[in-house]
Amino acid sequence: MAKQTITIRLDEDDLTYLSSVELNGAANLSEKIRALLAEARAQRDGMQDSGLAWDFTRRLFAGPERGIREAELQAQMRSELIARVANWLPDVSALILAGAPARSASTRERAESLRMLERTLGDRVLGFVDSILQMSLTGFPGCYEPEALNRRAQPALRALAMQATPTANEEVNPS
Repeated sequence: MAKQTITIRLDEDDLTYLSSVELNGAANLSEKIRALLAEARAQRDGMQDSGLAWDFTRRLFAGPERGIREAELQAQMRSELIARVANWLPDVSALILAGAPARSASTRERAESLRMLERTLGDRVLGFVDSILQMSLTGFPGCYEPEALNRRAQPALRALAMQATPTANEEVNPS
């Protein structure tokens, strides 16, 4: 497709921002505007495509995650809790973006899509809860302030301990 020349007016704040922002190696304003358009297109197109949604959420969280990692390196610290959350958030965010029922789908298809989304999210959320529970049972090793996290986890651990342990043939809250 042939490129067209356009003219835009930006206020000084927007121009300063656009000049300073890093966008996929874009060096000049034209490349940065094209990169922003490509990101917007990928975001919109990825709403029903799990791979594109995952790529988008990874890019979305990449900056903050990089900032955390750089700060941790400088401070010679590392948080296993932050690492697990930072790994989990893009995945679950992508599931929501891609798993939302298509507006053009029939009522029956939308209902099935919602059920599938709930099953998938439930699996991911419960896996994450299990991961954090394992950390809490071992005193939050590899965290900045394990004592504070351990104190916060105690009410949840007590609630779990109060639950009757199911026998091998029982499930908790069977449907």
